[in-house]
Amino acid sequence: MSARALDRWRLTLPLLLPSLGGLAYLTAFGAPARLIAVNLGALALALAWVLFGRLPAKRNPRLVLAGGAALALFLPLLTGPAIGGVARWLPAGPMSLHSGALLLPLLTVLAAREGAIGTGVLVLAGTALVLQPDAASLFALGVASATLAATLRRGSLAVVSVAAVACATATFNAGTLEPQRFTEGVLAEVWHSAPRAALALGGLLFIVLPLLMARDPHMPRAEGTALAALLWGLGFAAMLAPFPYPLIGYGAAPILGFGLALGAIAREAGHRVRNLPTS
Repeated sequence: MSARALDRWRLTLPLLLPSLGGLAYLTAFGAPARLIAVNLGALALALAWVLFGRLPAKRNPRLVLAGGAALALFLPLLTGPAIGGVARWLPAGPMSLHSGALLLPLLTVLAAREGAIGTGVLVLAGTALVLQPDAASLFALGVASATLAATLRRGSLAVVSVAAVACATATFNAGTLEPQRFTEGVLAEVWHSAPRAALALGGLLFIVLPLLMARDPHMPRAEGTALAALLWGLGFAAMLAPFPYPLIGYGAAPILGFGLALGAIAREAGHRVRNLPTS
């Protein structure tokens, strides 16, 4: 196996390990076979992208992709479905995909490579999340922006972080959604009957994933730490309130979204860089 191929296989681990833990949870706690199949299918697609996918090599097409992804966050406001006073989902045939979990990981990676334009893309994404509204995604965006601000020493990203967290606080109780089993409240449910399993699942999401991304010498530091912070933020919000757990619960969107982002990072892995220049 070539060094580049090995690097791509290594980059699947932050996605693969928590997702397998989530599949084990769904199976052990009697989730319907349809939910397990959705997660399995999403994982297969995401892994294929990480291993074989490619982003445009030139900067301008990547900027167009970042702008398009940020604008796509506004689509739920136009297409629905709107449930309980919020519109956070993109229609995808027989199911809906959570827009923030699907698009924010890739946006975070692309924004980390840019200067003012990257900051502007995150501001546009945050605006869409306020309108949906989606407090969990806003909080995660704030945590990721703070990580980028510290890593890249970019003051404008610190402003984005403060604004995103403030908006998350203001919209925290928006909507009247009913909690969904297997998607929300995952760690609390597992803890009730199997505390060790709950600790294992939480460890995969909050400890193993960040360590894998922070310690990989072939992953650009700014992108890896910001992506880990984003997923950590989504997970922490899910502990505070009935928001979806990423990767360890049912949901194709975070699996696909995280896979898209890791695939974007994987394109650079063969160059064995730790920090990318910003523009």
